[in-house]
Amino acid sequence: MKIFKVAVLSLKQLPRQHRVAFVSTSLIVAAAVIWQPLSPFYKSSSFSSDGRVEVDIAMDDLDVLSEQHSEPMGVVLDPLDPEFLAPKDELEQQLEGVVAVAHNHKVASGETLGEIFSQYALPLADMYRLIDVNKSVQNLGVGQMLEWSVNDDGRIEALSIKRSAKITDTYTLTAQGYKFKELEESGEIKPVVLTGRISGSFYQSARSAGLSPSQIQTLVQALQWRFDFGREVRKGDRFAVTVNREFIDGKAVNRGDVKALYYLSGSREVFVMRHEDGQFYDGEGKSLNRALRRIPLGKRYRISSSFNPTRKHPITRRTSPHNGTDFATPIGTPVLAAGDGVVVKARKHRLAGNYVVIKHGREYMTRYLHLHRLLVKVGDKVKMGQRIALSGNTGRSTGPHLHYELIKKNRPVNAMRVPLPQAEPVTSGQRGKFVKLARDERQKLLAVMPG
Repeated sequence: MKIFKVAVLSLKQLPRQHRVAFVSTSLIVAAAVIWQPLSPFYKSSSFSSDGRVEVDIAMDDLDVLSEQHSEPMGVVLDPLDPEFLAPKDELEQQLEGVVAVAHNHKVASGETLGEIFSQYALPLADMYRLIDVNKSVQNLGVGQMLEWSVNDDGRIEALSIKRSAKITDTYTLTAQGYKFKELEESGEIKPVVLTGRISGSFYQSARSAGLSPSQIQTLVQALQWRFDFGREVRKGDRFAVTVNREFIDGKAVNRGDVKALYYLSGSREVFVMRHEDGQFYDGEGKSLNRALRRIPLGKRYRISSSFNPTRKHPITRRTSPHNGTDFATPIGTPVLAAGDGVVVKARKHRLAGNYVVIKHGREYMTRYLHLHRLLVKVGDKVKMGQRIALSGNTGRSTGPHLHYELIKKNRPVNAMRVPLPQAEPVTSGQRGKFVKLARDERQKLLAVMPG
């Protein structure tokens, strides 16, 4: 007590500005000491023989909350966990075993190779390896089409860039690294018509007609919203397909791109044709796609954690990917379906909490995690904008939020950046010409349809 009085007396004898500075500094130090979050970051502490304090950090319990209203940094949900995937039907299983899943992207104005890799969570290390092989891989033109496939380790095993109607740059992963080759179509492109009748599955019947697995994949994907080749085909259905093949000296040198399909199932007919933009449309120039919305909420909320497949844990420095986008939504906020689809999962998970998975055609899935209440069940068909749940704070979460994932061909992509399917028709300036060409093509295929 005596020491305290002496200290106060000494303080009073100091000039006023010195007293203010001393008191302010003392308050700041005291606040810092009181604020230190000793738990749960420190499990225990002890003094070593040299006087240093040794602190045991409970790494298993350490949840760095640098992103509030999100998942703790150490929580990683495997996007390929069967828990979160839709079961595959027979057609998907047949295609999976014989053809690599091809991903594609049309270059937009100002886009760089790095930005495209980031949107699709592709390994940046592979991008630098491709640049080392050929620096021109970075030179992308607006409208050029990139196509790639990845292996089981997530590495790019093949990449192509269609530079023009005649020239395509290709990169292939080998045991020695990436190999570059420029392919030039020097032959004559001719349309070839293949016809067939369904005797078993569509896949086997199409193969018997001469279609390659990749051509079948193209048709299945193009018609995913109009006709389900896995569930709607019937024995006796007939079809005719036009493919554009390259010929040199009268010999076909490639299998060709699919140009058009005419399919008859009883009294039901399906016709589609590829436009010069690379997309398929029906005979009237209408899109075959169903649109997806970018944000599955009625209004915008703060993004508390962005898509980041290379996110690093600040303590362990290990990669702790975040494969979705987190919105800081209050508990009870309506969650809306991002597009038309079928609910394939609606349940609870120890990390994801209450969650919903919706399958949109054969190419896309969306996931909604940490929900408070589910408003749909497995098997429900939903429409874009329909309420499917109320957001919450279930599972491993640092605060109320919605974790939203967009899965394209079984790979997580950045829902806030990647191009989304749009249901736009052929542009008005080109529609008349397209409709006339489609009418002629349809008549040609109808004339060779098996009897």
